[in-house]
Amino acid sequence: MKTIWKFELTPNRIQSVPMPVGAQVLTVQTKGDDAPLLWALVDPEMPPQERYLGIYTTNTAVPDDPGRYIGSFMVYEGSLEFHLFEMAGPPPDGESP
Repeated sequence: MKTIWKFELTPNRIQSVPMPVGAQVLTVQTKGDDAPLLWALVDPEMPPQERYLGIYTTNTAVPDDPGRYIGSFMVYEGSLEFHLFEMAGPPPDGESP
């Protein structure tokens, strides 16, 4: 049986998040204290795998292929806007997750 899990994201531009294999990312939003959170539909019986996410602010450089768009969210009462993408694999050398 599947369930929905919540994952806290860090303010890093690129990060890895361990999720069960086959997890379906549902949305990204903020809750209360403006911390970005990601929700995913998961099978808790599956082993974890690293998923790579890129978070980019409005009006900043984005790679030519940032990955699959997940969603956008705002923090600090809308004063900062961010856009979340799931990358196909780990970032190239030189960029830290």
